[in-house]
Amino acid sequence: MWPKAEGTVEPLVPGPVDRATMQRMREDWNRRANENASHYVQNERVDWADRDFFRTGEINVAKLVMTDMPRICGPVKSPLDLSMVEIGCGLGRMTRMLARVFAGVTAIDISDEMVARARENTADLPNVTVLLGDGATLQPLAADSHDFVFSFIVFQHIPSLAVIGSYCLEAYRVLRPGGLFKFQVMGCASGRDPRDTWSGFLVSPSQAGMLAGNAGFVLEHSEGPGTQYYWLWFRKPLGAADARNGGASAVDSK
Repeated sequence: MWPKAEGTVEPLVPGPVDRATMQRMREDWNRRANENASHYVQNERVDWADRDFFRTGEINVAKLVMTDMPRICGPVKSPLDLSMVEIGCGLGRMTRMLARVFAGVTAIDISDEMVARARENTADLPNVTVLLGDGATLQPLAADSHDFVFSFIVFQHIPSLAVIGSYCLEAYRVLRPGGLFKFQVMGCASGRDPRDTWSGFLVSPSQAGMLAGNAGFVLEHSEGPGTQYYWLWFRKPLGAADARNGGASAVDSK
């Protein structure tokens, strides 16, 4: 089910993810990758030189990840001890810098075209694995296998609360107890067509709390509600078992 149009009451609980939504997301992002991949990943410019494009990824990691190391690592660990997942890696714009910070990086994207280019762009980095995702899960990653899950300017394009909810369940599944899921969602109205895969689902603070609780997370911190850059920090409790629904993603078989 699609979110209701602007001005109506938005759903508080995500339903199942349908295959048609996931397929449309993949088709749209493959098309964008073929048209102008770097622009759609970082749309500040139409034409990017490679050096400038990847430099933006270095800056984003410095501002959004390096400044958050106490939350990511805790009091004793180094990022060089940790493995992480990047949801929506695109061309590997941030992946290259993340690989210089963490022991291992698993980067995942829904677009075949983006994944192929990200693999080329990270081929020299032995601690990076780039996977093609289905658009709603983190298969085939094992449960309790990573320490940190991160996503930036990705969920702001996801068209349904159900998909966001599925990713939250999956982040919980793959994180080790005590691990952190830091991600950015769209927090302001965009006047979008709900079938669009560019302007994503508007997430309210109450829905953010629901997403955390439904997956089993603790909503540790948030910043920027009501803005495009609504940041959420979800913590998997120490000693946590599988997510409340058994860790299975809400994806139907249609």
